[in-house]
Amino acid sequence: MRPRPGIATRSIHAGEAPDPATGAHGVPIYQNATYAFRSYDQLAAWRGEGLPHFYYARDGNPTVRCLELKLADLEGAELALAAASGMAAISATLLHLLGDGGHLVASCALYEATKTLLCQDLPRLGVTVSSVDVTDPAAVVAALTPQTRVLFVESFSNPDLQVADLDALSRLTRERGIALVVDNTFLSPALLCPLEHGADLVIHSATKYLAGHGQVLGGIVAGPRETVVAIGRTLSRLGGAMSAMSAWLLLLGIKTLPLRMERHSAGARQLADLLAAHPAVERVNYPGLAGDPGHAAAHRLVGEHYGGMLSFRLRGGEPAARAFVNALRIATLAVSLGEYETLVWPYAGSNLIRVSVGLEDIADLEADFAAALDRAARIASA
Repeated sequence: MRPRPGIATRSIHAGEAPDPATGAHGVPIYQNATYAFRSYDQLAAWRGEGLPHFYYARDGNPTVRCLELKLADLEGAELALAAASGMAAISATLLHLLGDGGHLVASCALYEATKTLLCQDLPRLGVTVSSVDVTDPAAVVAALTPQTRVLFVESFSNPDLQVADLDALSRLTRERGIALVVDNTFLSPALLCPLEHGADLVIHSATKYLAGHGQVLGGIVAGPRETVVAIGRTLSRLGGAMSAMSAWLLLLGIKTLPLRMERHSAGARQLADLLAAHPAVERVNYPGLAGDPGHAAAHRLVGEHYGGMLSFRLRGGEPAARAFVNALRIATLAVSLGEYETLVWPYAGSNLIRVSVGLEDIADLEADFAAALDRAARIASA
């Protein structure tokens, strides 16, 4: 039996083959809303016997299906489901798991839109939510109740880069029959496959590293076939289907995912070292640094590649953050992350800045950041 191909090979080939109708090399964009049946009998077989056939684009599309096959392969999942955005994937997943109530335990360190969904929208549906520090196993255990159905975490949290020890958390959830749902947007399957560490479902904002170019919105959820099919029914009713064009752009982006993640990781490590050594910086959040609180757990999960995300706090408060951002010449002031360009995002009213390290020459980024840090230091000292 042949060994399983490597991540780079699968990123290129999984879920794809020459188009059977034309021989086109690469998946076509099937820009169709509806799909024809050849006869009443074929329609009846589809209805009654589950004969494979596309029906309506809200429930499936050939281009999207190729993307789902590719992501299922990369994640080591039975099935993957593509959605219109990361939040569509999260919403459909949690509505399926908690639509009739129950208790959710979630990390207190989450993407702001996810936190709003959990703390404002789900309680209106009868869901009770507890937020905990998931780096503290005792706090997680204390938050669990007989009604707890889901533990929701980010592998590396947004924006503080707290590390969820998935091996330890999955042992807790398995013992209690609780679903462990992991948002792995910051790492991608090129660096971490949460299902291999005991997660039940893995979610991505595909907009970020999976796409890699800042041109498309998308979301992914992957896991056991039966569960993902049920989530797909919920997603269809919510109208959260991914478009064919979005899937096609994602298929292009994923082909270079392992190469990009290696480069993002290397650049982030060097910038983290620069930041940690600069007197203008109060704190650096990057699990690749030996002194980071999550370094040991991160190393067990991802080895030596810790992703392209970091955040830091400047001495001098918001004025220093303003001076730093305004002094940058290569890095771009913009929200989102995971693109080929370096993006920085300051958090309102604070000294916290998040950095998505891009693919530029690291020497140029280091020079850009060093000059901006010196400017921030002058503001802080004044």
